[in-house]
Amino acid sequence: MVQSKTTKKVKIVGTESYINASTGKMEEFQVVKMEDRDFDFHKVWIHAIIDSLDLIGNKKTKLAFWIVEHLNRDNQLIMTYRQIAEKSGTSLETVNATMKTLLDTNFLRRINQGAYCVNPDVLFKGTRSGRLNVLFQYQKLESPNSEEEEMAEEPEN
Repeated sequence: MVQSKTTKKVKIVGTESYINASTGKMEEFQVVKMEDRDFDFHKVWIHAIIDSLDLIGNKKTKLAFWIVEHLNRDNQLIMTYRQIAEKSGTSLETVNATMKTLLDTNFLRRINQGAYCVNPDVLFKGTRSGRLNVLFQYQKLESPNSEEEEMAEEPEN
């Protein structure tokens, strides 16, 4: 199981019946099971936050929230910088600067040219098992400090 900073061990105590191998009799035993559970999260209504920050935020903040709103079910944004600029109504320079910051801060990672995954430890919409699957895939991607990540995406002409 993938461990992350947003899970903790939870002890579940109960009883179960087992056959005692030496006597052949059914006996009740107290059992303790450890499970990983999500914790330390807040339930938020993203549109309310976006609307509020949209009024006070700058262009980079607005673009970051636009990205969040346009993720697929795998926590991915599949668009080039130029497509992001055109669809979000943001300048290509702002897209370049924002994406660089989001990559540098591990908010997202590059899957390949034109495909990015948002860190599921930061943001994920879906089930616990879905988040763990995306988290596993996310951790397999290149780290933000890798040579590939340090190369800025060239603006398309």
